[in-house]
Amino acid sequence: MCKEAGFNAYGYGCPEPLRQDMPFIDSWNHLVPISYYRGKNGVQFLDVFDPKVQKKLEFGVKAKCLSSRDNPNTIGYCWTDLGSWPLDNPSGKNWVNFIRQLPKDKPGQKAYQNFLKTWEGSSEKLRDLAFLRIIAKEYFRIVGNAQRKYAPNHLVFGERFGISSLSIYRTMVPEVLEEMLPYVDAIAIQPPFKSEFPKEDFDKIYQLTQKPILICDFAIRFKDEGKDIRSWKPEPDSIAAGKAYAQYIKDAFKTKYVIGSFWCNPVDTAKGFGKLGVKQGFFNQGILPRPGLYKSVQQVNQVIKNMTPIKEI
Repeated sequence: MCKEAGFNAYGYGCPEPLRQDMPFIDSWNHLVPISYYRGKNGVQFLDVFDPKVQKKLEFGVKAKCLSSRDNPNTIGYCWTDLGSWPLDNPSGKNWVNFIRQLPKDKPGQKAYQNFLKTWEGSSEKLRDLAFLRIIAKEYFRIVGNAQRKYAPNHLVFGERFGISSLSIYRTMVPEVLEEMLPYVDAIAIQPPFKSEFPKEDFDKIYQLTQKPILICDFAIRFKDEGKDIRSWKPEPDSIAAGKAYAQYIKDAFKTKYVIGSFWCNPVDTAKGFGKLGVKQGFFNQGILPRPGLYKSVQQVNQVIKNMTPIKEI
């Protein structure tokens, strides 16, 4: 059904049975479980300065790469989804405080004390941002080098950052992003699930990174009788959502730096992690096409197909 809708690839989280069907992006979200939606008790930071932890991280990246790198459909890799990178984030925790609270004999605490010896300034926020950069530098050095080592010749999209409607920085911290850039080919972004393409925010990200952007997780939400749809100003129905989606994708590809976009999920699913609400797909009641939405998705995918150069073999 996804092929009939005109899609040419699956996004991250592609189920194993479908990996022989179309190209997909592989990903991990467990090596450092810091996705903010895990909740306060689910977010767990690691001492990335500890050689034992570094070896576990490298082994984890290796295992993930070995499981998919020889599949000709593997486009590339994404890393942690919506990580709790900002010092202030919904999880109520941050990586700097975690390291700061480690025992004196731990590698992370020693790294922090060495940092303090050279830090000059009175602002606690700037101090913590400076050390967060050091944490990011160490983390990306480990996973980035392992990624290139064990899955060469594949695209690397790195962390999956979310941007908000109030500021482009929701889970994306500029200091962290800058440390990731040497290890990735493009930037994976989850925009707000709104009907208008946020070109100004995407322009800023591109200006900052000078790398292509993948819209890795996105959908247009709409009112759906009897279902708990939580979204800012959802469209009145699936027909209106289809029209909004088509315009959104057309606006995205006018930018020249957006290289792809993935709908959040093809069928209705629960929010997950114990949260209320439904995530809408473009199929309903199993795999029945939603009125207006499915047809619009199909039409815009045909437009993309027509504008895609044909590679001669």
